[in-house]
Amino acid sequence: MSYFGLRVNVMIKKIIKPSSNYVWKLRLILVLIALAIMLSAFFIAITMSFNGNFQGAAVVMLAAVMMNILWLIPGMLLTEPYYRSLSYEIQNDEVIVNVGIITKTIKHVPYRTVTNLEINRGILDRWIFKMGTLKIQTAGMSGQTGAEEDLVGLVNVQEVYEMVVKELRKFRGGMTPTAADEEIDLATTPANGLDEVLDELRAIRKAIESRA
Repeated sequence: MSYFGLRVNVMIKKIIKPSSNYVWKLRLILVLIALAIMLSAFFIAITMSFNGNFQGAAVVMLAAVMMNILWLIPGMLLTEPYYRSLSYEIQNDEVIVNVGIITKTIKHVPYRTVTNLEINRGILDRWIFKMGTLKIQTAGMSGQTGAEEDLVGLVNVQEVYEMVVKELRKFRGGMTPTAADEEIDLATTPANGLDEVLDELRAIRKAIESRA
């Protein structure tokens, strides 16, 4: 935007919330973990029963039940507040992720560091919840597994992807060449100054030798 010939940068901010389906996805994952714990305990208990250790088998099953009660109920209760704490801001120079139940965390992902964008839809996302995740990778994470930041629970993940790509291209298009782009390559620079010094040293050496 410009006024009287002066260009003014206007901060654009689009706030996006994940889908409420993300809460049910988190709860389903917790249930699946609890079932995995119970199945593991069941097979251990069966093995112990075959060996005649029925008391030990009962202890294993009871321990698995108690373990699930201790973490599953709080986990289920915290999924809703965690979901409400999530929000994403798509700005004209960065993406900001807000998250946190007790401690609020604000994560900044500047466009100047972004190296890759990736849409990820797992089995649960595609078959049940109809949503996806936008993974943003930066220069600091290049060559490593994972992403700098994940925008999870997006029903319109393709639209968010295109939105970020659009802002990223606009930002990159407005960038000026950096000092690094203008550096002189010493390997290809003529060494005329050094040649002149060597010529002078040779002349001095010849003069000394002729006088000797």
